[in-house]
Amino acid sequence: MGRRTGNGTRALLTLALAAAVTGCAAGPDTTEAAEAAGRRSHGKAGAAGFAVQYRTGDKAARATAYLRSRRILEKAADRLNDTVKMPHRIPFVVRACGAAEPAYDPETGSIDFCVEHVDEIRDRFENAGRGADRPDGTGGRDAHVAAVLEETAYHEGAHALIDRLGLHFTGREEDVADQFAAVMLIGQGRAGDSKALTAATDYALAAEESPFDESDLLDEHSLDGQRAANYACYVYGAHPDRHKDLVGDGRRVTEDRAEGCPDEWQQARDGWRQLLTGHLKQSL
Repeated sequence: MGRRTGNGTRALLTLALAAAVTGCAAGPDTTEAAEAAGRRSHGKAGAAGFAVQYRTGDKAARATAYLRSRRILEKAADRLNDTVKMPHRIPFVVRACGAAEPAYDPETGSIDFCVEHVDEIRDRFENAGRGADRPDGTGGRDAHVAAVLEETAYHEGAHALIDRLGLHFTGREEDVADQFAAVMLIGQGRAGDSKALTAATDYALAAEESPFDESDLLDEHSLDGQRAANYACYVYGAHPDRHKDLVGDGRRVTEDRAEGCPDEWQQARDGWRQLLTGHLKQSL
């Protein structure tokens, strides 16, 4: 994930959690009506702001049905549009990419949201044995996968904002994009805290699955283990009294780092508030 360059983008060690999706398995789209539905968009045609387009076929039926049934991208696009004044149209384009590499493309001004990414999350989460599905589809793996996909949407949305609004920042763009995703999630209250911690779990699982290699230090992204720790730190820093259980030996946040987490959270949130000065519809 990230911003695509002319040479292509190296994917993140892809998000980790996977779900056996209750009630979302679907057969191939064989009718003209189904094919038309696969091309349907969310958002008024040509209107500025974030929108969603589905450009998928038979091979993507299951992942597409899952995304549609939970309206993951539609809700993320609406939240972005409620927060930021975007004078350009930025579509999340759901399609088969050939690899699990969601990315913002500055040449097209769109975000490729790869169905392979959905499948990889589902598989990895399932392999980790985390969170059994509930019969009604309201929790368990299904909810965790949705949380990780929402985090992806905000992360890629941040790249679009930086590019299309000409935002200037210090540090690495991938870290700044993670901070925006954390701010968008944690701003949703307790439910958002849970989603951000699910993203942290995702990165922790990815770190466990991929042995460290020195070449990882050359990547544009922070190490997955670092990203996991950062998300947990932001959650704790936003509400220390609410999340004391995150801190301690063998827990998500060390006691030494916990002391600075409120400042880290404030810097992340205030940094994006400053970046988006003149573009915000409502405060972050």
